[in-house]
Amino acid sequence: MRNDTPEDATSLELLAEMRAMIDAARQVIEVSQAAPDRPAAVAVPEPLSAEIPSEPSDLLGDISDNLLVAYHLAKYDGDPLTVALIEKVLFHVGRRLARGMSPADVGIPCH
Repeated sequence: MRNDTPEDATSLELLAEMRAMIDAARQVIEVSQAAPDRPAAVAVPEPLSAEIPSEPSDLLGDISDNLLVAYHLAKYDGDPLTVALIEKVLFHVGRRLARGMSPADVGIPCH
């Protein structure tokens, strides 16, 4: 049995990032498909508290939560450029979140 190499660790980190991005994308797709095309009145969710969390990952989590709200509102607004820009930002924040997670955190078995 061979020992793990640095390339293996990088591969596991990449897999963890990819899994987190896939899960986030799946969640966004499920929510957007469950929502009606254009409701008569869009209920705007309450913004999260403006208190600055002590952990950077908490801050990124709050950013991603608010970006998801912005994404859904942009979908209702119907401007494709706004939706595309928010998708790019969501992707970037998702990658930053994934970098802070271990493979075990996202359900990848490690031995």
